[in-house]
Amino acid sequence: MAEFNRGDLSWSKTAVADDVEWGTTGAFPGLEGVYRGPDAIEEWMETVRAEWEEFEVTLDEVLREEEDAIVVVERLWGRGRKSGAEAEMRVYSLYRFTADGKVVSREVFRSREDALAAL
Repeated sequence: MAEFNRGDLSWSKTAVADDVEWGTTGAFPGLEGVYRGPDAIEEWMETVRAEWEEFEVTLDEVLREEEDAIVVVERLWGRGRKSGAEAEMRVYSLYRFTADGKVVSREVFRSREDALAAL
């Protein structure tokens, strides 16, 4: 998350699998529901950051950890580039990993129960 918050795109080349499927919240205009592959994640990141003067993601809580998956609560916060308005939301993300620890998928849910049920 620190790399994302700094605008550093290098994590998408090293931390994710080549066939990664990166789901989004569906809450931000102009974003697709799922991005596939490291290059697509860079496109997602650039699209998100283009709309915000400031944007950050922080880990609020780890809900459940398994050998190849984790469910977390993420806090999204931003200040609009044009409006200056601040927005904040919490999402529940399920990350799945390859055997060598790379992210192979991210699914995002609006409720804790849905995220845990998907695991």
